[in-house]
Formats: sequence, structure tokens, C-alpha cells
Amino acid sequence: KMNLALASTSTIFFWKLEKRDTTFFTLVHFTGNSSVTYDEIKQAHLDQGQPEIGFHYIIDSQGQILMGRHASKIGAHYPQFDETSLGICVIGSRHDLEDSQSIALTLLLENLKAEFPKIEKVKYIYKEN
Repeated sequence: KMNLALASTSTIFFWKLEKRDTTFFTLVHFTGNSSVTYDEIKQAHLDQGQPEIGFHYIIDSQGQILMGRHASKIGAHYPQFDETSLGICVIGSRHDLEDSQSIALTLLLENLKAEFPKIEKVKYIYKEN
């Protein structure tokens, strides 16, 4: 387990990024807004007191798969499932995915199923603007 220090103006907080024991789910989140950036998502998580971005993977508007929190660590993307899931954030709306995003998501889900064979389900979390 790794300790990270997150400095604020007057206090230092110590975080332990704990390893996830088991992975039963993959949660796919959609931002609902295609103009959101990786850096904005990361900053929002830091502003909420996280030591780093809470998603494990981000698929940007061009279909690039970007790394977030290490896949072996407990995420911070949906409290009910954080300890047993991997979190993927797709920038944009589920109704307006680019072909490159759809392909990237399909390939990523296939690879994760191979890497984490105990994954039982993929759950989708929609945010519409």
C-alpha cells in the first residue's frame, strides 16, 4: 500500500490507495458533455479530496484510452461499487458516441474481461446534460 501526501494550505492529508481484492463489475460512466477534458475530470476529483483521479480509464472525444488510477487499486467513481469495480469514463453522451469511442470502449471491455476474469457484469451510468 502506498501513502500519498496531498498538501492543502495548512494540513497534509495521507491517503492509502488500497488494492482492490476482487473485481466483479466494470462501470461505464458517460459525462454527457463532449467538451469535458481529462484534466477537468482529474481536477474535479482532486477538488473532492481524492489523491488522484478516481476513474481507472478515460475514453476521450477522439477515442483515445487514457490511464487514470491504476487498475489494481480501489477506484473513486461510484461509492456503492468502488471496492469491487473498475471505472471507465467516456467523455460525451451515450447517444452521440464517435465510432472511435465505441470501438475503444468495446476493445477496452474485452481486454478487461480477459485481465479480470471474475468480472460478471458491465453497468452503465448515464449523465445527460
